Amino acid sequence: MSRETFRRTLKEKSKPSSKKPPSRSHAGEIIQVAKSPVVTVASTTPIYDAIQKMAKEGFRRIPIANPGTKALEGIITATDIVDYLGGGKKFEIIEQRFGGNFFKALNQSIGIIMTKNVVSVKISAKISEAIELMKEKNLGGLPVVDDENSVRAIITERDIASLFADRISDIRVSQIMSEKVLTALPKTTIFEVEKTMATHGFRRLPIVSDGKVMAIITTMDIIRFFGSGEVFKHLRSGTIIQILNTPALQIATKEISTIEPNANVGKAAKIMRDKNIGAIPVVEKEKLVGIVTERDFFKIIE
Repeated sequence: MSRETFRRTLKEKSKPSSKKPPSRSHAGEIIQVAKSPVVTVASTTPIYDAIQKMAKEGFRRIPIANPGTKALEGIITATDIVDYLGGGKKFEIIEQRFGGNFFKALNQSIGIIMTKNVVSVKISAKISEAIELMKEKNLGGLPVVDDENSVRAIITERDIASLFADRISDIRVSQIMSEKVLTALPKTTIFEVEKTMATHGFRRLPIVSDGKVMAIITTMDIIRFFGSGEVFKHLRSGTIIQILNTPALQIATKEISTIEPNANVGKAAKIMRDKNIGAIPVVEKEKLVGIVTERDFFKIIE
């Protein structure tokens, strides 16, 4: 399928029906793509419990909702957790309020680091509306709410990217990939990776040696690391700094999929969907030349 055909398909899906128009509370096409039912947590949930839930379920973001009404109150993302634990602006809370005590910091309520002014989308919205909001606000996901602001679903970049799987054949990966890739070395520590992610707003870093990709470290790798029982032991004993100085390569994803720059983007989207991953390093003659992420697919429908 060509880019123009895909755009037309997306627009056709977004056109109102000739039948009686739905009320604003009526579920629209977005619910066909968004994940529902959605897991939420209360703002009083301890940060460590939220980390464990994210690690177990593979969630990169969890809406914060009132336990009774399910009304949206905030959102917590894997990036927020990495920022809090790794030298971003939120890390100042650990230093200033808890004197660097990670054990105390992780037993605080998620409310102290959640994003409160949440951008959401109505359940009656079109897919194109969600895409425009994500692009405009630079967000990786949106809670889907009803007229009472109760959380009904969540739509993410990954859900959008999956729409492209095996459907676009006239655009090469080289046309949408990022060529300037920030990377890590095999000796780069977990703490250094966290600081880099927090500073630059990245959710993943390829680990490269002599131009070759050895692994990729993601925010979810870090979430799973912190959610493990072994790390919790160090949290209690106060030796977490020693653990943070572990090379990131030890916890990184080593079984990685790569793609060549002349492959079509439909193939890249299919790999992401089938492997449930958010990015693919682009290699040529075994050397890293770029990276294509879920967000890059938005360029096709600009």
